[in-house]
Amino acid sequence: MSNKKTALKATKAMTVATPKMIWQEQDALSEIKKIYGKDLTEGEFTTLCQIGQATGLNPFLREIWAVKYGGSPASIFIGRDGYRKAAQRDPEYDYHLSDAVYQNDDFKVENGEVKHAYSVQDRGTLIGAYCTIKRRSATKPVFTFIDFKEYYQGNKDEEGKVKKRYDRYKKQYVDMGETLWDSKPATMVKKVAEAQGLRMAFQSMFAGTYAEDEQWEEEAEFQEAETASKSTDSAKLPDPKMEKKIQPKTGESLMKVWNELWELSIEKMPEEATGNGELKYTPEKSDATRRLTLRKLCGKKSSTALTELEGKEFIKRCKEKIKELKKLPSPEKDQEASRESQAKPAKAE
Repeated sequence: MSNKKTALKATKAMTVATPKMIWQEQDALSEIKKIYGKDLTEGEFTTLCQIGQATGLNPFLREIWAVKYGGSPASIFIGRDGYRKAAQRDPEYDYHLSDAVYQNDDFKVENGEVKHAYSVQDRGTLIGAYCTIKRRSATKPVFTFIDFKEYYQGNKDEEGKVKKRYDRYKKQYVDMGETLWDSKPATMVKKVAEAQGLRMAFQSMFAGTYAEDEQWEEEAEFQEAETASKSTDSAKLPDPKMEKKIQPKTGESLMKVWNELWELSIEKMPEEATGNGELKYTPEKSDATRRLTLRKLCGKKSSTALTELEGKEFIKRCKEKIKELKKLPSPEKDQEASRESQAKPAKAE
């Protein structure tokens, strides 16, 4: 039997193997390294194996895999079905729900509880998608909402013009074709919401992973175009005037630090109000305020429109604000100190 047929037979066997067989037996690990981890460093491959063992997912079924762009650290990706399978095996898993939200839907979130009603006709423009995940020991489900514009990876830019992509064969930039984000937008944004929601609810299991639909494919094109531009006459290669787009890890760090900032704002300034008397800091206003802040600071409508440098600068500003807020006393402590001072009897003169 040829080596090729032997490898194919081994791969087929691994599709029905148990997680223990896949991630602990040396023969299986060698096969994974040869097929899915040949570009990974030893440390990166070890990380892939640790996450694979923790989640019990099978790389031969494309439930988990690693992607490495040039000299950048590898990223671990999990398919939507992989997130579902791993979460549903956890004893803490109760249920999860996800759906798309359109402009004409009746959609509200009050204290983390979702109220969503709609008809099947004339729902208007797609706005985004949400996911709620309930752990058995939790009193309330985890909620996450994904803005469609922030994660859209189709062939149109913010002005509706067709994007350019680097053609490795023509060695130039050409019009980008349609993607699933153009033909099946609701399906794609729901997959992102579901993956992020399950990651939030089961952080210890999914920490450091990304969903397949959060993968920024432009990174590979950017690096290839950058390499070509160094070895090709600039007159022959059009200047795309593009900077490195914000990467998944930076994007996730941005969301994490923003959520920390927002929760701290609610804690430290619960009575802060706008000119018309509405409270400034509520869970429901987090996404809208983030987009408004991005427009003011960077002139961008969403976090995925940022460059890598803009994303890191935004994270830096958020961290500085967090430091400032942490120095402020909590209103509850102020009230408690006030009550204690009032309770103390006045000293006799």
